[in-house]
Amino acid sequence: MTYRQLLSGNADFRRLWAGQVVSEVGDWLNNIAVLALAIELAGAGRVGLAVATYAIARHLPLFLFGPVAGVVVDRVSRRRVMIAADVGRAGLALGFLLANRSGSLALIYFVGASLFSVSAFFNAAKRASIPNLVGSTEELLAANSLSASTTAATIAVGSALGGVVATALGRDTVFVLNALTFLASAEMIRRIVGGRRKAAGSSPRVEHVEGLTRSSQHKGFQLPAAIRLLPNALRRAAADFREGLRYVRRDRVLWAVFVVAGGWGLGNGAARALYSLFGASLGEQAAVRWGASVSAVAERPTDFGISVLFVAMGLGGVLGAPLARRFNSGAVEGLGARMGRSLTLDGCGLLLFSLTPNLFGAAALLIAREMNFAIWWTAQQTLLMRRTEDAFAGRVFASYETLTTLMMVGSMLVSGAAADRLGMRAVAAGGGAVIMLSGLLWFALRRRDGETG
Repeated sequence: MTYRQLLSGNADFRRLWAGQVVSEVGDWLNNIAVLALAIELAGAGRVGLAVATYAIARHLPLFLFGPVAGVVVDRVSRRRVMIAADVGRAGLALGFLLANRSGSLALIYFVGASLFSVSAFFNAAKRASIPNLVGSTEELLAANSLSASTTAATIAVGSALGGVVATALGRDTVFVLNALTFLASAEMIRRIVGGRRKAAGSSPRVEHVEGLTRSSQHKGFQLPAAIRLLPNALRRAAADFREGLRYVRRDRVLWAVFVVAGGWGLGNGAARALYSLFGASLGEQAAVRWGASVSAVAERPTDFGISVLFVAMGLGGVLGAPLARRFNSGAVEGLGARMGRSLTLDGCGLLLFSLTPNLFGAAALLIAREMNFAIWWTAQQTLLMRRTEDAFAGRVFASYETLTTLMMVGSMLVSGAAADRLGMRAVAAGGGAVIMLSGLLWFALRRRDGETG
């Protein structure tokens, strides 16, 4: 099934997808202005820590509130959760206006963390809703593929618009537009009429409520009751993490995947913390070279430079998806070798990126790195799925997400502070070296176990 057939034949999924498009474009449009504002407010000698702190404010809430959101969206109307989350995010997004007017870094962090805490509920409800809005397995695969491809595309489109709007009309305009995109998303989701089928494997007790499912045994379930279950959800998440690790340790291939993925998380955390610093610095250098010939860029070079690099990141993701499908279409036995090579190249790409002296050269390397990343990520996820028994799949993947998220968040904090002392190029090069060594470590671990695949 093609994307066009899916969207034209399923009005409810089309509305959900349209809501995803406008809200994610707004998110990345907003991200450019917020990062540039944080860099300006931090001042010399503190920009690395400021950007890293904001990156953590974006990532950590999604990790902390993910289990909580899972409890809530299984017990209340998912449609209502998404609408409430969008309306709440619209109000919170306007908090960046206050941060801009007051010049408060603390307010930027607070608004960012609050915004992405609410986003955890929207994301969980959206993922859980897709099976209830589509029909066949073929349609479900197309829906999931389209959703993932859309995220990569919105990074590029939103970042491009963010740079243009912030440069031409100012950051306050960006913050208002971001709030409006959430309201537009809420309206799209409000128009969802009803579910097309029961979720695969659901029991007869599962019924459709406003087009999305809710178990009949939880009729009348109220949000405060869900909140009372949150401590249990957190304890269950911790138990799943431990159980997943115990299972992984019994399989040497899975254990090797986890080890090198932890190394990738450390190195990539440095990259994600420093992309905006590179964009800001190289954008300012470009503005100096171009002078008054490009007056808009000269006025806001920070926003422009960050926008260029994030557009490159999104474009690389879009181009990398079909490339990954092609490179990983061979025999399953070769997945390990393809994963190791791509991971090593990923580290080399970050190392070269750290040495690039100009903005568009850095953007070109970032496109190539993201394209290669798609290959390694697809190979790694496929290998995990192939090696994991179905009964343990949820716990293994939950443990994987926990491990890589913690590594990335810790690396972001350390890298931001280190960049202020050692310089962003040295820290980014160190991150690239860690990823490259992780790729080489994969081959060493596989040879030790007597396997070459």
